[in-house]
Amino acid sequence: MQTFASSITKVFYGTLIHSVSIKEIEYIKQGLLFVDNQGKIAKLLKNVAQDKVDESLEGVDGDKLVRLNHDQFIIPGFVDTHIHAPQYTFCGNGHDLPLLEWLDNFTFPREAKFVDKDYARSIYTKTVARSLRHGTTSASWFATIHLDACKELVNIIQEQGQRAYVGKVNMNQNSPDNLVETTESSVRDTRAFIEYVNQVNASLDHKPLVTPIITPRFAISCTSELMTELGKLATEYNLPIQSHLCENQNEIGFTMSLFPNSVNYTAVYADHGLLNDRTIMAHCVHMKEEELDLIKEKNAGISHCANSNFNLKSGMADVRKMLSKDIKVGLGTDVAGGYSPSILEALRSSRTCSVALNADTTLVVAELFYLATVGGARVMELEDTIGNFVVGKEFDAILVNTAVEGSPLDVFGHDCIETQFEKYLFVGDDRNNEKVFVQGKEVRLPASTVASRK
Repeated sequence: MQTFASSITKVFYGTLIHSVSIKEIEYIKQGLLFVDNQGKIAKLLKNVAQDKVDESLEGVDGDKLVRLNHDQFIIPGFVDTHIHAPQYTFCGNGHDLPLLEWLDNFTFPREAKFVDKDYARSIYTKTVARSLRHGTTSASWFATIHLDACKELVNIIQEQGQRAYVGKVNMNQNSPDNLVETTESSVRDTRAFIEYVNQVNASLDHKPLVTPIITPRFAISCTSELMTELGKLATEYNLPIQSHLCENQNEIGFTMSLFPNSVNYTAVYADHGLLNDRTIMAHCVHMKEEELDLIKEKNAGISHCANSNFNLKSGMADVRKMLSKDIKVGLGTDVAGGYSPSILEALRSSRTCSVALNADTTLVVAELFYLATVGGARVMELEDTIGNFVVGKEFDAILVNTAVEGSPLDVFGHDCIETQFEKYLFVGDDRNNEKVFVQGKEVRLPASTVASRK
């Protein structure tokens, strides 16, 4: 029988910071966190004096102990609830255009190139690595319509060790000719993609990290027939669902002209079996009261993508109203509508959005950090698995160093761990992310994520 000590693979001693509720950040100073061989948090001790650490190890080999210094702390990994893998190639481009024009001029031409799986591998290798480098330990990815390229994305995520939802995008109308599927081919390839991921997962000797997710791009690009079939697939395989909702006024008007029998845009998804407790709807900027109520009734989640909404001039989502209805909300980078794959940037844009909407009800630090971690976990229906340092959850985490060489922030004599943490949130970047862990294992990033012309 395996003993506690023999099951432990790593122990961390120092400051741990996590959300215990949307209103409270817990700063665990002199914490001792044990990670077991299943990648789970086996034990967490608080206020362990330095001279008591050795005896608190309970027989665990001292070589497994990592001692943090006063400039280091560990936080849960970030959760990106909405990101487009192929769009990283033009991240930061085209933000002088509104959504539908931006799609036609930038998104669709670039995504068409993913018909070449070798091209897809070269791009996705850099994309996933960059996301991980920014501390995103869990992500909900949109791929493209191309089956082989989608498989490559799954392979790369497995290789690099990120926790992810991956969706083969579905589009059978109102799209460029080289990105239009038939209903039959879209459903066939989606099923083949699901089976591929399941086959890969079955071959692993550890708990799988990748889950297929049903991904109608948005209602404009899918016929009623296709969305109905996708809803059936989600039920058959018990899979999560993701799409876009109420991002832009022109998008909403176009959608309602296509689906006049639905009472509103949100109802379009509900009417096709695509709105439930495993659904992630990105944006939700222009939501009617009854639409928010329907989201709550179905227990669906919302991915707040403030950076993208500013860049594409879509508007500002009222997260305070969503939270007041106890709707699940997380943050999304929405690369490349968002100009950065960093959840820290998403957090900062969310703060700005809330100030611009109503300075009296601004999202505060505790709420923003919650949305970036536990909130995202709730949206992905992973709150029992990740999000904070509760014993029994899996150890997805970032080891932050505020004084790393080249740090974008400066630490002064008056700073305490609370102010260092806040500086990291609002001034720090990927340079401060000294180590990233997923399922208890340190992620080994490629030597460089610098993009080339290849």
